[in-house]
Amino acid sequence: MKNYIKKTILTGIAGILLAPALQAVTVNIVTVGGNASIKVVQDRLTNSTSGLLPGGSITFNPTNSLIFRAAGAWNGGTTNVVWDFNFTGGAAAILDIANQNHVQLTDTNATAIPVSAISIVAPETVGINSTGLGLQQDFTLVAPIVFVKNPGADLVGVTNLTQRLANYLESSGGTLPATYFGGATANPVYYVGRNTAAAVRQVVDANVFFTGAAANYHTNSSGLPVQWAGAGSGTEVANNVKLIPGSIGTVAAQDVSTLPQLSYEGVFFSTASVTNGTYPIWGYERYIYFPSPDVRAPSTPQLNLITALENAVADPTYDHTSSFFVNKFVSYADVNANVSRSSTLDGGLIQSVIY
Repeated sequence: MKNYIKKTILTGIAGILLAPALQAVTVNIVTVGGNASIKVVQDRLTNSTSGLLPGGSITFNPTNSLIFRAAGAWNGGTTNVVWDFNFTGGAAAILDIANQNHVQLTDTNATAIPVSAISIVAPETVGINSTGLGLQQDFTLVAPIVFVKNPGADLVGVTNLTQRLANYLESSGGTLPATYFGGATANPVYYVGRNTAAAVRQVVDANVFFTGAAANYHTNSSGLPVQWAGAGSGTEVANNVKLIPGSIGTVAAQDVSTLPQLSYEGVFFSTASVTNGTYPIWGYERYIYFPSPDVRAPSTPQLNLITALENAVADPTYDHTSSFFVNKFVSYADVNANVSRSSTLDGGLIQSVIY
C-alpha cells in the first residue's frame, strides 16, 4: 500500500514537471488609415492604465512618424500583439483595403497588405462601392474639420468663410486679395490644404462642393509660398499656416494648435454645434474591413483586436473625459442621438432626429 501511494505521488509530480508551460501567442496585424485621430488611437492602444496593450511600446518609421508599430501584451496577458499602422491618408487607405495594396511598415525594408482601415471619409466618396464590395464599416466617432488662419495683419478682419468663399479659396488660392475675404490688405490669401490621399481633404471638398485641382501652398526652403500637391498631415498644415502670411488652412480639430479658427457659414465648431446640426464640416470615422468568410477578412484574433480598439475609442467615459478627445472629436453616440446624415454621402444633408 505504501509503495502504491509513493508511486502515485511520484507519477503526479512527473506529470507536473513534464506538462508544457503556457505558451505566449503573437498576433500580427496591419491597419491603414488617416491621421485625424492618430493621438486617440495611440493612447487607446498603449495607455498604461486603460490601453489594450497597457504600457506597450510605440516605434516609428525613421522617416515618417505617421507610420508606427504598437507592441505589447493584450490586457497584460499571454497574447503578444505586434500592430503596424500606416496613417498616411484615410482616402488612400480605403483604396489600399479595396485593392489589397502593399503598404510601407515601420521597418523600411518591409511592406504588407492591410486587413483593416480607419478613415473619416466614406468609401463611396473615393469611388468605392462599399456594398458591392461587401465591406464592413463600424462607426466610432465624429471628426470635425476646421478652417484656421495665420494670425498676422493680413487677415485680422477675417472671422468667417461662407461656402462660396471656401470654394473660391481652394480653387484660387494665391490670386485673391485679403480684402476679398474681409481682410485688411490687398496681399494674396494662400490656401494650405491636404493632399488627395487625405480623408480630411475629401470631407472638406464634399462639404464646400469643390471639385478639381486645389491651389495648395506650402513654404519652400527660402520661406516663400509655392504651390504643391498638399500636406500629408494636419500638423504639416498648421506649421505652414503659421509661416505663410495671409494663409488659411484646413485641419482636423485636434491639429488646430494655437491658430485662430474661422467660423463656417457663421457657425464655429464646438461639440454642441455638431450635435445640434449647425456645424457641417465633419465625417464619421469608420473601421473598415472585409467580413468573414471573405479570404481578405481579418483572422479571429485580428478581428478581436479591431473590435476591442473600436470599443475603446467609442467608450462614452473616455469620449467625455480624455484630453485627447474632448473638444477635438465628438462622440458618435451623441451625434447619432441628435442628428442623422448619410454614411455614404460625405457633405450630405444633416437632419434632426429629435422631432
